[in-house]
Amino acid sequence: MNRHPRQSCRFQMLSVVERGWQGARECSIALSARAVPVTHLIKGSLTADLRALIRPYPGVRLVSVPRAAFRAWLWGLLVWGTMWGRLKWVLVDHERTLREVAWWCRVCGLTPVFIQETGQGYDLKSPDGGPLSLQTLIGETR
Repeated sequence: MNRHPRQSCRFQMLSVVERGWQGARECSIALSARAVPVTHLIKGSLTADLRALIRPYPGVRLVSVPRAAFRAWLWGLLVWGTMWGRLKWVLVDHERTLREVAWWCRVCGLTPVFIQETGQGYDLKSPDGGPLSLQTLIGETR
């Protein structure tokens, strides 16, 4: 059952996955529990067998594209999400991509976030390298 039917096409976080995606997946599952929809843009095609192994979560969408089309999809989703969606955050796992999208984020008032996988899960960092927590990022106070 999809608990977020209206949010499935209105992502708030675009997760750009170019390297390993375990950290981004864990982050999106945590966000799903907080009703924050995430779209993962995955560099490279996922086979039907692999896609069948991935457990679906409400509010988490996977978009895998061939490497040659990756940049076009990235910029298309950034523009679409900024103009028509509710995009707030751009999560990236590659430093070069962070540098590429940082200017767009500044101009459009988005928050770029760098994710780095660790042995215990993942770390979130601001573009200047400062640590971020998931709660701080989405504005939760407890």
